[in-house]
Amino acid sequence: MNVQPAPVKVLIADDHSLFRAGLAHMLSSDPRFEVVGQAKNGVDAVEQTLARKPDVVLMDLQMPELTGVDAVKKLRREAPEVKVLVVSAYAHPAVVGEALASGATGYVSKDVTFEDVASHILDVYVAKRSKSRAWRGELSNRELHVLKQVAAGLPNKQIAQRLGISEKTVRNHLSRVFNKLRATNRTEAVMNAMRSGMLIL
Repeated sequence: MNVQPAPVKVLIADDHSLFRAGLAHMLSSDPRFEVVGQAKNGVDAVEQTLARKPDVVLMDLQMPELTGVDAVKKLRREAPEVKVLVVSAYAHPAVVGEALASGATGYVSKDVTFEDVASHILDVYVAKRSKSRAWRGELSNRELHVLKQVAAGLPNKQIAQRLGISEKTVRNHLSRVFNKLRATNRTEAVMNAMRSGMLIL
């Protein structure tokens, strides 16, 4: 007889009610998850986490009253057993890096599919993502130089001008970087490189 594993208890903290409600609906429809709370700001996120004890908190970085980074720091002190997955659409890599350094377990962009979000939650829950995820290869010096410009917030055109190469070459380098770091976007590539020690900002 197969025993279904207990669902992962998730709390969603985001000040955009439409995104928060939509994600809560999708997670609640998936038997792998149980949504135990929704918070509209950082203070509410911390209070609900302490009261409802979720397994994973999905934490938006840009929230009123208490930022996502500050909320992560508070939860690190007051509820260290809770895993925090930071979520953002436009966060600068340095801000995401600060959240990870403050105790967040992972990062996911808002412009991914629901299954990507679900996969990130499960990875964070079992706390294996940063420990067992193997990269496909080391970055070359030129790929690392390109990624450093990405981390500084430069678009491809400016990266090309700064490094004296074409935009197409920049795109080719980034394609290889994404593949090697198993990243789906620029911010995730920077975060994975920082986490692996390849890149220090």
